[in-house]
Amino acid sequence: MMWDWWSSRPRHCLKFGTDSLAWAESERSWRGQRRRRCFMSPLPNGMISPSPMDLNVSDLPGLADRVQTVTNSEGAYRVPAGAIRSALPRRITVLLPDTAVRAAVLHFGHLPARREERENLIRWRLGQEQLFPLNGARTVSQVFHDQGAGASEAYTVLTVSIQESVLQQYESLCESVGLIPYDVGVTSLRLLDLWRRVSNGPGWLRRNVLWVNVSDRALTTIVCRRACPMFYRCKLLGEEVSGALSKPDVLNRILEECSASLEVCHQRHPSMTIDHAVICAEGEVAALQEQIEEGLQLSVEQLDWKSVETLGWVAKGNPRGMASLAALAGLP
Repeated sequence: MMWDWWSSRPRHCLKFGTDSLAWAESERSWRGQRRRRCFMSPLPNGMISPSPMDLNVSDLPGLADRVQTVTNSEGAYRVPAGAIRSALPRRITVLLPDTAVRAAVLHFGHLPARREERENLIRWRLGQEQLFPLNGARTVSQVFHDQGAGASEAYTVLTVSIQESVLQQYESLCESVGLIPYDVGVTSLRLLDLWRRVSNGPGWLRRNVLWVNVSDRALTTIVCRRACPMFYRCKLLGEEVSGALSKPDVLNRILEECSASLEVCHQRHPSMTIDHAVICAEGEVAALQEQIEEGLQLSVEQLDWKSVETLGWVAKGNPRGMASLAALAGLP
């Protein structure tokens, strides 16, 4: 079926990480049932070194070969007239590591109705606060009406900026193997969106949550009030994902960063209380869950493969790691 080309969101997602690539695809069977498949490929150390300022990929030809291999896993397009379809470029969602971008949360009492004026105001505000350099950067934003702020006109804006040179490296790499990056996202934000879908509907809108994502050798914490992001922070851990949560020093650093994020958020929003935390991490999270429950006095739940299976999302393919789950989060 070639109609997929015209659908609103791509049915394929490629997730880049520090230690692996992950590919997810979604298509309908002849009975109309949605089928999802995930594949993963490990990467040599240093092939991708995420940075918001410097080029991320050290070996473009080598990474292109690995992308081509993982995106064609097990003959993903073995369908009638497959020779014709395989020659077509595939439109995809690309997920980048959190540390490849800069993200910030801004608060406004009023925002212009016109999109161009609104974007100019947001960019001016970023420049005024000198959160990160904007020269040569592409900035996108999402506006939330912050109903918990106690004012009739209160807006929270989540902004994400990426250097054009960094984005161009990923885009040109994909295009070299016949993939068209139609949608580019950030790993933690797509996983957070997935958790919203997994959680119990309106219940999410009534909760204040600390989101904790450990992936790509980094820690991302997001504090949300009633589905509205109030604080965002990303810190490098410098540790491989595998086995990181079994190391006491890593656990202590994560707990300290979570505590610091909550403290900063409390200083900015004194009336806001956090009761829940959601962990998204590779491997066994019991020790981290215990530390957060005891150290921060929060009730903790985990986003994992069991969570998405509650939606009926059964995906075939490689072992179910967090990289595959992130790629799955990039699917519609």
